[in-house]
Amino acid sequence: MRTSGVIYVYRPKHRHSLNQKFGLALLALALGGLTGPMLPAIRLEANYAYNQIFSKPKEQSLPKSVPVLFDPLKIENGSIISPINTEFSLIVPKIGINAPVIPAVNPANPGEYLEALQKGVAHSSTSFFPDQNGTVYLFSHSTNYDWFVKDLNAVFYLIKNLEEGDLIVLFYKGNRYTYRLREKQVVSAKSVSYIAPQQGGKRLILQTCWPPGTTTERLLIFADLVEEYGTTI
Repeated sequence: MRTSGVIYVYRPKHRHSLNQKFGLALLALALGGLTGPMLPAIRLEANYAYNQIFSKPKEQSLPKSVPVLFDPLKIENGSIISPINTEFSLIVPKIGINAPVIPAVNPANPGEYLEALQKGVAHSSTSFFPDQNGTVYLFSHSTNYDWFVKDLNAVFYLIKNLEEGDLIVLFYKGNRYTYRLREKQVVSAKSVSYIAPQQGGKRLILQTCWPPGTTTERLLIFADLVEEYGTTI
């Protein structure tokens, strides 16, 4: 008796399904590896957008005759932002910054300023303090490395969203100093003239790396003092 010579090979029906699921799993892991480090940045951007809609600071003009009514820390729902400390701290109501300031940090000493930036915002030792007649220079990270934002050492990630007229508040030795943003500039990383002491006129400069996660340029925020000790300037 002769056979037909046809050989039948058994192929499990679920094998293709397993391969497909395995491929999808690998794709998900790959996408997770790409997007995972960006999640903190996405979270900060989402929180900023939410706050702009539901809890942004009230629009306030500086009063001419009753300074006590001016409160740059009052938000839309009427609550007041409490500083993290009153010895030396920075508050930017629009973008949710409320951070300690580490005083007299040498901007030319990486070991010193990197340690300070793990704790908050660094105050340049080459600049003045808020109660002195000169420019206060503060700097912080925008990110700690590419595509990753960590709350403590990326305090200035959102300062890119600040605009002319926005308020910035410093507390120093129990007193409050309010500044109004005048302009923003992007400069070369080699431009260090802004770090030099600038006497005359109480002003504020905030500096961070630009674009976030790089060190090629610097984003500078320039602001002028408009209120001190409850007295308008």
